[in-house]
Amino acid sequence: MTSCDQNAEYAFIAADKSVWFLDFIIGIAFKTPIDFYAELNGLEQSGRKYKWFDDILGLQFYLDEIVLGQEIVIETTVNPENGKENDDPKILWQPKLIPK
Repeated sequence: MTSCDQNAEYAFIAADKSVWFLDFIIGIAFKTPIDFYAELNGLEQSGRKYKWFDDILGLQFYLDEIVLGQEIVIETTVNPENGKENDDPKILWQPKLIPK
């Protein structure tokens, strides 16, 4: 089974120790509050499949392969009190139509 055949998967970014959720049906990837190494509710101990990337660029290159050259949009929100960008990026793309 290839990654394109799956509905969703997790990705671990080693550089900032973040866990991302990738949903291939709706075309979104976002950081989760899941801690990779936590003994309780950690991704590593959960038994769920995930991909390991050294940095966010690795994840972006991986997504580029999946969306086959379609535009990927990275969105974040801005804190209205101080005007700074929040650390809540989302990566969006147009999902491929899945034949029934």
